[in-house]
Amino acid sequence: MHIIDCYAYSNKIRAVDPAQKAGLAVTVLLLCLLLNRPLVSLLAVVWMWGLAVWQAGLPPLVFGRVLLAELFFLLLATVAVALSVSTIAPTNPEAWLLQIGPLWLSSTPAALYNAVNLVLRALGAASAMNFLALTTPLVDLVELMRRLRLSPILIDLMTVMYRFIFVLLDSLNRMVAAQESRLGYSSYRRGMASAGLLGSQLFIDTYRRSQRLQTALDARGYTGGDLRVLPTTYYTSRPLLAVSAVAILSLLALRLVL
Repeated sequence: MHIIDCYAYSNKIRAVDPAQKAGLAVTVLLLCLLLNRPLVSLLAVVWMWGLAVWQAGLPPLVFGRVLLAELFFLLLATVAVALSVSTIAPTNPEAWLLQIGPLWLSSTPAALYNAVNLVLRALGAASAMNFLALTTPLVDLVELMRRLRLSPILIDLMTVMYRFIFVLLDSLNRMVAAQESRLGYSSYRRGMASAGLLGSQLFIDTYRRSQRLQTALDARGYTGGDLRVLPTTYYTSRPLLAVSAVAILSLLALRLVL
């Protein structure tokens, strides 16, 4: 998450209006879900990857590694769609069979197509969200949600939770480093004891930090809802708008051709 946040703040289109980037990401996501074609989803991945590299200036491998990690979990989740497991050999003549002991693994061309289509649809939608996450910091998304007049309490909860993720990660890293310097994980038994101690101390540290945060908010007159931050000046990127329009039209055109 630290890496994603660093690129979100340092990319070339960081100051572009978040509504423009969010609009592109949501549109591509909806097209991947509604058009329901593997090639359309694959083209969406290519467009989002290209925009992240050419427009935002992100390293190609960064976007690729994020997609690769998501692809791994998607493949695990769709194994049940592509394969069927039974103790009796299927009688379908189109089924591909593999016997492993008393179990029969079978699949059909239709099942494989559905699995591939499902993976690519999810990957296309994920690439759109990756583009938004890697180019837009949370403070910009919070400002966008305020413009959309979402609940102030919901926005504040998101802000505090996001902040505490990094606070807890920092505390966790410091505690693990302190335990390792004292050979806390030198054996399995000591490692289990150190892990239990780590969990309890992290909970206590979290509780104390939350109390200090509440005290700081009370001292500044916070009565609930609408945490204010310094506003940021945004601009509309015409090149990004033009490329976004071409990307959306190409997805629609590909669906008409198929």
